Amino acid sequence: MRGLRILQVFSRYLQPGGEERFAELFTSTLTPRHSVRDYFGSTQELLASGTKHPSLLWRAWHSRKVADDLHRLQTHEKFDLWVIQNSLPGLSPAVYATAFSMGVPVVHFLHNFRLGCTNGFFLNHGKPCERCLDGNFWPAFQTACWRNSRLISGFMGLILRRARHLGLFQKVRAWVALNQQQKNKHIMMGIPGERIHVVPHFFDPSQTPPPPNPEGDVLFLGRLSPEKGLPHLIEAWARVRPGKRKLLIAGRGPEEDHLKGLAVRLGVKNIEFLGYLPRESHPAVWARTSFAVIPSLWNEPFPLSFLEAWSFQRACLASRLGAMAEHIVSGQDGLLVEPFCSSALAGALQSLLDDPLQAVAMGKAGRHKLVSQFNREIWIQRMEDVFSQALSP
Repeated sequence: MRGLRILQVFSRYLQPGGEERFAELFTSTLTPRHSVRDYFGSTQELLASGTKHPSLLWRAWHSRKVADDLHRLQTHEKFDLWVIQNSLPGLSPAVYATAFSMGVPVVHFLHNFRLGCTNGFFLNHGKPCERCLDGNFWPAFQTACWRNSRLISGFMGLILRRARHLGLFQKVRAWVALNQQQKNKHIMMGIPGERIHVVPHFFDPSQTPPPPNPEGDVLFLGRLSPEKGLPHLIEAWARVRPGKRKLLIAGRGPEEDHLKGLAVRLGVKNIEFLGYLPRESHPAVWARTSFAVIPSLWNEPFPLSFLEAWSFQRACLASRLGAMAEHIVSGQDGLLVEPFCSSALAGALQSLLDDPLQAVAMGKAGRHKLVSQFNREIWIQRMEDVFSQALSP
């Protein structure tokens, strides 16, 4: 494929996470073959003038600045296509309106379920919910399912309705889902199935993973937010017999104080909150780890954390949801447990703690799968196939 001029559009969240990391990987991975320019905004920038400022709602509905910026960039640099990672709410539907008015081919990643759910997780106060999947967001307003606010949930529903009314589902040339289940859900929302490509993430493995640590600690690495299921993990950890091993929780997020309080109330002593870990410190933490755990409550499209675990030759214990359910073979390269069940999670934790060599074998199998199925070259080829379809008449 000839080198393309690509504009990547991404709105950062209030708390950094896997999507922001992937947006950085997207640019660095494709730059040797294509010219990639980033246009990043953020929810923080949207809120800079204060949540009560009268212009806030209008800028979330249609940001004139974003529209002008993108129009100027496209006019001057003549990008072949735009790749939208995320635009709502920080950049507003102005991103779509500008692209469509200028006739720019758009490739859109699906990192969550935001187009059919105001909070993007299909969770309503911690329980599965798909009542807004068809585009009627009235239930979101009624239940205040995003940020516990009827105002925020209702206004986000209006923004999503506006995006749909712009013809988003039909006018985007190609959509990128990260797993098959996610693709099926978006077909149910109304996106044409033939335009949705399933392209899993990739992860470059460390050249030499640290040696196995059968008697090492157990690691959760990610954002500390409600959809991650960490209360279930702490409750499960309170039931196991870990010996001298610790549960390591690495990350920051809105649930941090609540989780620390829960650990105190349950009397859990062998738990350590590491806070945010810069990437250069990850190898040292993985070296002291026996296996990783991902107790998510939502169908995560493709968390990079389980690929990172495999890259360090560590097994992953995960909820039977999303990409983990599609790619982890339970008993071979990890273990899967039913979500929302602390007792089931405790049983799986105890089984790996009692049989540490099983975790070692699973970690080796996971690294082999990563190298053979989730490598950079395969991902680039798949993405260039997506670009080709987006540029075809």
